[in-house]
Amino acid sequence: MASSEEPDHLAGFDWRSITPDDSPKGLPDVAAEQGHLATAEVAPGGPAFDFKLPVFDFSDGTEQATGRTFHLSALAAERPVALIFGSYT
Repeated sequence: MASSEEPDHLAGFDWRSITPDDSPKGLPDVAAEQGHLATAEVAPGGPAFDFKLPVFDFSDGTEQATGRTFHLSALAAERPVALIFGSYT
């Protein structure tokens, strides 16, 4: 794994614990690359960027493709939508 000096915003974060041993780059390497990571320019209350995702059925505990697609713009045209991003792992 590549090693570089940690930026201040990563101080105290154990990024090595979540990085595979065979990774050619560590989090500081990726964070230092210009243009690799992007920050969305969305104002609070502004329109979100449209996206589409496949819809799956997990009702029996397994992932089953439904053949349907979720489109944010279609749902947002019908009613207000709140997007919550997070990790549940």
